Amino acid sequence: MTAVADLPQVLVIDDEIGPRESLRMLLKPNYQVHTANTVEAGIQLLREKKPDAVVSDIRMPGASGIEGLRRIREIDPHVAVIMLTGFGALETAQEALRLGANDYISKPFDAREMREVISRNVERTRVQRTGEHAASEIT
Repeated sequence: MTAVADLPQVLVIDDEIGPRESLRMLLKPNYQVHTANTVEAGIQLLREKKPDAVVSDIRMPGASGIEGLRRIREIDPHVAVIMLTGFGALETAQEALRLGANDYISKPFDAREMREVISRNVERTRVQRTGEHAASEIT
């Protein structure tokens, strides 16, 4: 049995409680899941927890997921960011990819697809961070 502290961490930012809690329940067996209902709260958790992946809704009141993505990249350029997009927001999802998101998934999401995307992106973050750590030890 893996200790909770050893589990990869995922931050979920979504103003809607339904998708936010669905993701928490879906990911909880294999990840430490932190949730936020605003970009501001998400940024605070990003700084505190240093997650391996962030899943963020694109459209939220106040600061949008796109603004959140910009701020996440300033704070942690290596963390994987997966954007959630509702029906009809494909152009926004494509903009998010141009701005540095690693992936996007449409709502409502498929549980199996979500698990695969999270797993792939957590691994990507860990590999990049390991490479950065090794490079810093060389210099």
